[in-house]
Amino acid sequence: MVHGQDEPPFMDDGGFNLRPGVETSISMRKETLDRLGGNYGDCTNNGSEIQVENIYFSKYTQQVCIHSCFQESMIRECGCAYMSYPKRDGVEFCDYKKHTAWGYCYYKLQVAFSSDNLGCFAKCRKPCSVTNYQLSAGYSRWPSATSQDWVFQMLSLQNNYTISSKSGVAKLNIFFKELNYKANSESPSVTMVTLLSNLGSQWSLWFGSSVLSVVEMAELIFDFLVITFFLLLRRLRSRYWAPGHPPQGSQEVAMESSPPSRFSCHSGASSDQLGPESSAPVPPPAYATLSPPSVS
Repeated sequence: MVHGQDEPPFMDDGGFNLRPGVETSISMRKETLDRLGGNYGDCTNNGSEIQVENIYFSKYTQQVCIHSCFQESMIRECGCAYMSYPKRDGVEFCDYKKHTAWGYCYYKLQVAFSSDNLGCFAKCRKPCSVTNYQLSAGYSRWPSATSQDWVFQMLSLQNNYTISSKSGVAKLNIFFKELNYKANSESPSVTMVTLLSNLGSQWSLWFGSSVLSVVEMAELIFDFLVITFFLLLRRLRSRYWAPGHPPQGSQEVAMESSPPSRFSCHSGASSDQLGPESSAPVPPPAYATLSPPSVS
């Protein structure tokens, strides 16, 4: 298995097997992936917000989290830790002498884990930064018929035991396919700049306008609102605050609060009480008497 130096190996998940009597050549290529978190994706940077304790004390990976989650379920349900995974302090590994039914408990947990009833896959999110190694393999027969005797002899001397057949030997070559690596990164498909650009393009397409025409239209609407406001203000001032025309409310108050005049007549007085002079009409003056007398 090929993995990063700060990641634990999981042979069951990413390992490969070697055939005896065969030379296997593995070429690898490094690839990195940077995901967008936050509002763009559900990933974690270092796993600090994941509600699963990292029992491997290494860099956070999804496989580390899943195995830690299964070990926690094993300790909680069976009372002991599975021997193939690390354990935290204060917990002992499962032993048939102390935990006679741990095998049956482990089988039930495996069934629940496979059907995702433990919730480990939902809790363990993908990391935002991932490093993978893409592998490709080539095979050939080894050793050849002419060199196998010498190869068996040298291997026997190095390992201090006798090798006499191809079933006990295998050869592995691992190398980089290219002296570079491929970096993949996610980026937002629509940003604020792209959104404004698309809106401007659609506006120009359907309305045939540009930025200048939009500014002119905004200026026209602003001028219309300002003129309308001043016209309404002028109309209100001419109605309520015109000179020489006090408000109607002030006239009513003045009429109601003014005291009665001493020369006004009482409503209860009759014409006899007022006297004849006040009740009789005054005749107009006889303008004919003002002419000079005629001479006879």
